[in-house]
Amino acid sequence: MLTEDQKWIYEHFSELVDKYAGKYISVAAGGIVAVGNSAKEVDSAARAKYPTIIPSILRIPRKEDFECLL
Repeated sequence: MLTEDQKWIYEHFSELVDKYAGKYISVAAGGIVAVGNSAKEVDSAARAKYPTIIPSILRIPRKEDFECLL
């Protein structure tokens, strides 16, 4: 079963690739909380904003990353 944050990521994935390719994002409380160059950076920012929520953190692939999968 997917969490609400995972559902949000799935529903907005193509937008995330277009806007944040190659970056890390943290998602909590139904939206993006932080964007940065490392997982640690966005985790720290998300936990500072929402200390009682564990954020979902992921690196957004670049479009060329998908070419490697084919």
